[in-house]
Amino acid sequence: MAVAKKLVEALRARDGDVCAFTGVESDRLVPHHRANRGAGGFKAGDRLSNLVLVDSIVNGRFEHDLQGKAKLLGFKISRYADPESIPLFHKVHGWVLLRDDGGVTQLENPDVF
Repeated sequence: MAVAKKLVEALRARDGDVCAFTGVESDRLVPHHRANRGAGGFKAGDRLSNLVLVDSIVNGRFEHDLQGKAKLLGFKISRYADPESIPLFHKVHGWVLLRDDGGVTQLENPDVF
């Protein structure tokens, strides 16, 4: 199930054309759900605090060799967590809380470890 075009446009406005994980410009960016939607397409996961743009190859690796790092940096979170309250290390914005209104809240000393 695809993410709505309106949400993808808001992601691009927030993050530009850069992978949130690598910081590299890419023409292969895809929306990544921090909290997995699951096989049924959990629609409540389609919110800006739960979405980041990442390179499609990185997105696939989040389920394999990058899974531990993705969890540590906030790219993979529990499906039951509130993504607005889970810090993310975003290569464009640094340590932030992503908001559903499309904004970011900068974190000086995130309590993530």
